[in-house]
Amino acid sequence: MAWTIFNSKAYPSDRQFAKAAEALVTKHPCLKEPGSKSGCDGWKNSLKFKMGNYRQKLRRVGFPEVAVNGGRRSKHRPDNEHARSNIKGARRAEVNFLPNFPQGEDEASLEKQRLEMVHEMTKENRDLPLINQHMQKTFALRRQEIVQSSPTVEHLRTRWPALFLEAQVHAEFQRITNQSLQQTFYSALDHHTPRLLTLFREEEGKSTTHGGKFSSILRVYNEQFTSQGENNITVARSAVLAGLPLLLRKDSSDVFKICEVGELSNPGILDGVSILSVVGQHNEVVGGMPIRPAHVSIVLEDKIVMTNSRSWPDALVVVFGLLFSLHLNYPKALGSTFEFMQKVFLNLDDGKLKPKRLALKYELLA
Repeated sequence: MAWTIFNSKAYPSDRQFAKAAEALVTKHPCLKEPGSKSGCDGWKNSLKFKMGNYRQKLRRVGFPEVAVNGGRRSKHRPDNEHARSNIKGARRAEVNFLPNFPQGEDEASLEKQRLEMVHEMTKENRDLPLINQHMQKTFALRRQEIVQSSPTVEHLRTRWPALFLEAQVHAEFQRITNQSLQQTFYSALDHHTPRLLTLFREEEGKSTTHGGKFSSILRVYNEQFTSQGENNITVARSAVLAGLPLLLRKDSSDVFKICEVGELSNPGILDGVSILSVVGQHNEVVGGMPIRPAHVSIVLEDKIVMTNSRSWPDALVVVFGLLFSLHLNYPKALGSTFEFMQKVFLNLDDGKLKPKRLALKYELLA
């Protein structure tokens, strides 16, 4: 049972241990504890100790996902980091958080393939299938470096330039989660769009701080949706994604930014994690989000790392992939919005949602 739990998550939460214990006594009623309110409290504690011992055994044989947390404080190492602080583990339901090297490969052989990938990226006519092959083979080496060392984004751009190709962002997300990012995200977003627009209309009539912003989104959406032809799906997605943070009572202006070409050097434009839409003087805007920007740039750690996304919603999807691929935190200003999209749109991690997010989820399902 410890192996089964470990295959799902190396460091389960108390709630997940409780669910495992409940499943155990449900399948085997004879194990139910008399006198216990849940009937499985003792089994929950037993599973916690069993998992701790199991991780220790895996750590001794060098299993990467638990070895990364080795060498912590003990009676023999009293000055080391506390055993429970800053645990490096899957935070967002990453299935392949820190995998083993492929069979027959070691760090030296994978480093050689990495160098070949870097060389291929310098060419004008790149062999994209070869780059993808090298990125697939070196996945474990890359995850080890990212998780253990927490390098800067600039350092990763130098060592792993292919990781900042849009196709590789999607591929890396699939390697980590076993899920297609763009297909899953847009399928859920399009499914919830009619209900979200209904919620926008309900909020529009309320005398709240964001009521006027919902009015702006809906006005431009109504004007542009019928006139855009094949692009109307982009208009709908832009409108819904622009309004989603407002439903959670969050200000998105620090993350979803707009500027004209000559303003790129202005102070504060390149700041933290953001999506920067560069527009001309006559670009349409949906509640602060452009429908047809000249180009969209992605900013991480105060620097543009990617540009020329096809649309603003596409850029948001790429940002999601980069945050997973580079093991970065969600932007603080919109942490709740990103978590909502992760757990509701992508269905990653069955953990609890906080009250506002949970209420919105129920509103969508109503």
